[in-house]
Amino acid sequence: MARRWTSCALACVAVSAFAPPSTRIALRHTTRRATPELEAPPDIRWLAKLNPQQPDREPSGANGTMVLPLFPLGAVAYTPGSTQVLNIFEPRYRKMYSDILMSGGRRFVTTMVNSEDSDTLAEVGVVLYLEDLKEVSQQTNDAVKYVCSHKVLDSRVRIKHVLNEGDSRTRETYLRCEVEELVDDDETDEESSEVSQLEAAVRDSLRDVADMQDQGKEDVRFSRDAVGKLEASRGVGSGSLWGVVELWKNFLDARAQAAGRRVQQDVQNRLIKYLSEKNGGSGDKQLPQSVNLSELPADLQRDVRTLRDRVMEDVGPLVEEQTSGVQRLVQASSHAERLRLFERMVANEKNRLLARKTLRNTLASLEDKFNAPAAEKPSSDEGKSS
Repeated sequence: MARRWTSCALACVAVSAFAPPSTRIALRHTTRRATPELEAPPDIRWLAKLNPQQPDREPSGANGTMVLPLFPLGAVAYTPGSTQVLNIFEPRYRKMYSDILMSGGRRFVTTMVNSEDSDTLAEVGVVLYLEDLKEVSQQTNDAVKYVCSHKVLDSRVRIKHVLNEGDSRTRETYLRCEVEELVDDDETDEESSEVSQLEAAVRDSLRDVADMQDQGKEDVRFSRDAVGKLEASRGVGSGSLWGVVELWKNFLDARAQAAGRRVQQDVQNRLIKYLSEKNGGSGDKQLPQSVNLSELPADLQRDVRTLRDRVMEDVGPLVEEQTSGVQRLVQASSHAERLRLFERMVANEKNRLLARKTLRNTLASLEDKFNAPAAEKPSSDEGKSS
């Protein structure tokens, strides 16, 4: 499977690294202490674990329900209104695409998979609509059958039943599920004053973040001009909260990639230095293209592992927000609840930026003290009468 992110060139700016690695290591601990305790987010609602021994069941046919193919795409949460591109290679999903083309429905459900148990699926998912399909089996030597472009529809669904749980183990065919559309509790003709206030709060928080990122010269930051034009209304597309959430996902992804690049460069520099010294400092001998970690000295192995752990510690919270954080927005029962949850995500970023600013000011103050000239001492004759 391949995935295409919507470009965030209009609202995100990537710049060179701001702080040296040693500062970044200290920052992680400072950030945790500075972040205030926020109300715990709601739990993700999961279906019962898929039972491969469960016989196939018939749909209930209840009013308001429908049966759609189910394509779990891993620990990923998709936002309504976004565009997703998938590479299709498994036989069961090749069959699924053939079926939805033949039926004319062109739709299927996808939902988040529990990262700790692949047989556990989120109760609330989204519907993908197939917009374009390209046959690429000849170009890929049949490694990939189709490259498919989809629009995530503005309709979330609650999965009532997986109808053929046994096929989750045999993989002989794709899963099917009975679903019902999930409608916001607060969906009315006119937005309430509470919703309007929450939308305004989200806009203000995003502008605060953009200002703080710009002042701190963050590696990845929002454009203040672009953020000033964002809205957080109901629905999908330009001016919608879902559009902002997709932009936020892109921002988190860019931050994760930047963190990975910094650590990768650090590891590469250390390895090049070690290999150059091993070759006697001569640049004539070509360095190897790859090195096994076990072949390195113990202290260098330890440094590489520390750097690897550091990037995982930095990236972990970003992945959590991109997946579980967005899934909580998808399963929210109202637009107002989504606004509150998203503002909480933005508040986490504000707290991180505030902690970084505090740390910078503290380090600058210490540097000023260390660099200040020593106070002049009085001479031994000072104060004596002539």
